[in-house]
Amino acid sequence: MITIGFSSHHLEALPYIRGHMERHQVVVLEEPPSPHLQAMLDGRIPISDYIMEFDSGFPEFDRRMCTLLQGLHHSGTQIIQVEPYLEKLLQIHELFADGKTAEEVSREPEFKNVYEAEKRATGALISYYAQSMEGPFAAVVEGVKDFARADAERLTLRERLRARAISSLHRSNETMYVEAGYIHYPLYRYVRHELGEEQEIRVAYLLAPIIKKLQGKRRNMGPGDILTLHYALHGGLGEELANLLAARSLIYIKLIEKEEMIPGKYEAPHAMDEVRVNRLVDRLSFNHCRELFERIRLSKRAQAVEVAQEYVRSIEHRA
Repeated sequence: MITIGFSSHHLEALPYIRGHMERHQVVVLEEPPSPHLQAMLDGRIPISDYIMEFDSGFPEFDRRMCTLLQGLHHSGTQIIQVEPYLEKLLQIHELFADGKTAEEVSREPEFKNVYEAEKRATGALISYYAQSMEGPFAAVVEGVKDFARADAERLTLRERLRARAISSLHRSNETMYVEAGYIHYPLYRYVRHELGEEQEIRVAYLLAPIIKKLQGKRRNMGPGDILTLHYALHGGLGEELANLLAARSLIYIKLIEKEEMIPGKYEAPHAMDEVRVNRLVDRLSFNHCRELFERIRLSKRAQAVEVAQEYVRSIEHRA
C-alpha cells in the first residue's frame, strides 16, 4: 500500500505528517539524495550542519522535520530521498561548474529533457518578473500564463520521473509513505500508471481538517497554483478563466505571507493567511485586479494588504 501525502512545508503540517509517516515502513522524501542523510539520521552529524547543505526557506520546519525523521529511523522506518528531476538539475549545475557549455549539456541524453524544461520555465519566470515591474497589466497577465504553462511542463516531467523511480523501489509487502507538495498532484496519476489499478494507492490531503475548520476551499491553493494544475492535468482551460486566475494570482502573491510563521496564538497561521487571501482575491473580477494591481504593484506586503482590504470594502460598498 502506498500513501501519497500532499502537504506544505509549514510547521502546522508537522503533526499530520508525523501521524501518517509513523504508520508506514518506508518514507519517501521529496528531495534529491544527500550523501549526508544517513549520518544525520544516525546522529553522527548535527541537524544544523545537515540543513546548511541546502537553501532552506523554512528553517524551523526543516529542523523539526529532521528530528522527526531521526525518531522514525531509530524505530526502524526506512527513510529514502527520491526526486530524480532535482537530482539531475544538481548534476547539470555541476557540469556547468566543471566548464561544460549549455550546448554540450543539452546534447547529453540523460540531461536533455530536464535542461530544456528548466530553461523554458526559468526564461518564462524572468520574463514575467521584468513585465511585473512596469509592463502593461495585460502583458503581465500573459507573462503569468506563459510561466504557468512552462511550469506545468516542468511539473509533468518531474512527476513522471519521480513516479518511475518510486514504482521501481516499491515492494508489494511494504507500506510506503510518499511526501509531496500540494502542487504535485499529477504524481498520483503517474504512480497509478506505473503500478496499475491493482495496487492500493491512497491520497491524503494532510491539512484538510484545518482547512475545513477555517472554511477554506480548493485545498487552500492560490489562483496561480490552480492555473498551473489546469495546464498540467488538462492541457489548458478557457481564455477568460485563465486570464482571471492569472490576474488574481498577481494580487495573491503581493498579499500572501512568505516568511515562516511559528504556530502559537494560532494553530495554523499559514493556512489562516492563505484562507484570508483567497477569500479576498475570490471577490475580484479581472478589471478589479487590473485596478488594484496598479495601486500595489510596487508596495511592500503590509501596505499592499491594507490597500487591498480597503479596495474590497469599497467595491462591496459600491455594489
